[in-house]
Amino acid sequence: MYQGFLVECTIPKDDGTLASFVGFRVQHGNARGPMKGGIRYHPEVNALAQLMTWKTAVAKIPYGGAKGGIGCDPSELNISELERLTRVFTQKIHDVIGIHTDVPAPDMGTGPQRMAWILDEYSKFHGHSPAIVTGKPIDLWGEVLQQEEDCYSKQKLYSMNMERA
Repeated sequence: MYQGFLVECTIPKDDGTLASFVGFRVQHGNARGPMKGGIRYHPEVNALAQLMTWKTAVAKIPYGGAKGGIGCDPSELNISELERLTRVFTQKIHDVIGIHTDVPAPDMGTGPQRMAWILDEYSKFHGHSPAIVTGKPIDLWGEVLQQEEDCYSKQKLYSMNMERA
């Protein structure tokens, strides 16, 4: 399975102008389970979705691969503009992500705060859904692991949780 979604995200900037950005979500491989992959604020995502399929398979994590992004330079936007952009992007992709289909995570140019905004915006459409993203703040049902931890560390956490279940 391979499918890509391209969305336009237009936001008002704090200076009163409008800015348009292109957002992506690319999904690759759901044979092992829900797709999993980061959201980065950078335009190149296609090859990264396929790479995530292989990374999760090698680590024996029951996920397929996905990747998303927004073609922007986050250093050129202030915090309120980044929040608006993240929320508009989530509004555009909320129907193609989900806890059983595609679980986003932080990547280059994003982090816990942006994952919290995705959780909040997604929940407006689907009810409170803390499992929709990983890498969110701990007080929002986030992981103890830091976002820099690799796939193998997440596999260890997954295995420990399965043993407790």
